[in-house]
Amino acid sequence: MEHIHLNEHKVKYYENGKQPSSYLERDPVAVEEVKQKFEEVSKVGHPKIITLHEAQKAGIVETKGYYKGKSMTPLEAYGYAWLDNAYKTEYPDPKTAKGPDWTEFLMKPIENQVFHCIKIQWLVNIIQTEGLYSCPQAVLRKSQWFVHPGQFRVHAITYTDCNEEFIVWDTKNILPQPEIDYEEWWSRYSHHTDKGLFAAVFEDIVEMHVGEYRQDLYDKVAGGIDCFQGVKPILEGTCDESIAHLFTHGTYEGHGIGIIGHFTFEDLRHVCDFHPTKQYIGKENFTLYNNYHK
Repeated sequence: MEHIHLNEHKVKYYENGKQPSSYLERDPVAVEEVKQKFEEVSKVGHPKIITLHEAQKAGIVETKGYYKGKSMTPLEAYGYAWLDNAYKTEYPDPKTAKGPDWTEFLMKPIENQVFHCIKIQWLVNIIQTEGLYSCPQAVLRKSQWFVHPGQFRVHAITYTDCNEEFIVWDTKNILPQPEIDYEEWWSRYSHHTDKGLFAAVFEDIVEMHVGEYRQDLYDKVAGGIDCFQGVKPILEGTCDESIAHLFTHGTYEGHGIGIIGHFTFEDLRHVCDFHPTKQYIGKENFTLYNNYHK
């Protein structure tokens, strides 16, 4: 694998020679190198544009998730993990998001699932309020695609059903969509002049990585855990017997996370609509409150 950096961080100094600041500068030599690599790799990688709905119809989307050894949809699995564990999860200081403590945190299976459920919530909110800024990518080598970058964006896109377009490297050339050329591919990323941009070149795919402001994500991880106030979510109503253990059953008074109504196993997916800034999320048969009670 080869990395080619297109937007390099540079340092400039003010007239007094002090107060250096960082800025981005696009490297035209790197852009030309990426173009050459793309044209070489595309002969075996067959890049195409495919929407989420087209991918679902083609049967290449991963539809199975797991939590504690039980098979369910990915969205249900992440929702299950959040309700089951977030209230008792300790997280590192969000301000040291790149520190070794976070690496340790993400290596623990349960903490990893809580983190990535909150990441999906974060991405769902971005889709609902401003839209995704970067085109997700995938490679199809067998019967199902592998999405990267965008492994968790695909879950947020699935939940919101926004039918986003993906760049798919169809290495076996089995999808009916036409192949795209370099100009079509590059047009998805060329406008990113304010973010770090690098291409990861493999034998049969070229992955474009777009930098993102991850501090907001780590702050939301803290918010998505703190909102429980250290106690189990309270259910004022009924639920499927298989998930009754997730809740303290009683009257919700407006503190922590509370659900009023009837909550089914399939409703676990709706946890992905939560966000620390929302006072509540209302669904057909239940309302989930976030430290708020109307």
